[in-house]
Amino acid sequence: MKIKSSLLLLLSLLLFSCNNKQERIADSDKAAKHNDSVFAVISQNWKFNIPPVSPKVQPHINRWQEWRTFNQELQQKPKSSLNAFRLKAKTLTVKGDLLNNNAPALFDKPAVKSRISTLNTKLKSLETYITLEYIPTKKVTTLIQEITTEVTSIQNQMNEIIVKSEIPKEEGEAIMLQALDTARHARREIQEPKQ
Repeated sequence: MKIKSSLLLLLSLLLFSCNNKQERIADSDKAAKHNDSVFAVISQNWKFNIPPVSPKVQPHINRWQEWRTFNQELQQKPKSSLNAFRLKAKTLTVKGDLLNNNAPALFDKPAVKSRISTLNTKLKSLETYITLEYIPTKKVTTLIQEITTEVTSIQNQMNEIIVKSEIPKEEGEAIMLQALDTARHARREIQEPKQ
């Protein structure tokens, strides 16, 4: 009796395990097809169309190594698999975080830093979405376009800073700006000249 019941149990387990194996094979085939279609969509839309930096800005960012390496990473497109895109997104996030380091003094301003922070947020979102098991392709393609917009925005802001710095100051403007400087009024030793 015990042998019959154990044989029946073994036979039922064997049948159920075969069923599970077929389901797993079907699921893995479905996931592979989904990943192939996701790879095709991301590969087709992975284009960062960033215009070149204006000639006035170029001399000021030539020594900014982090900016150059970030732009080089943006231009290199992964080609082999979804994992290559995942690694690229992670690399872009790391390079984006480094953009705040060693920025030229002329561009080390809140207007540029805030745009870099926004860019970093978009890069981290891209990395998050692309590392999911089921990748939302619409969100990824939208983020790619937004990253392009943010990089262009940073370049435009740098150009605007250069243009503003080339405007000559009027007579007496420096004195007026000094009087309006609230930090000077807050610290008396800065405000009063030494005797």
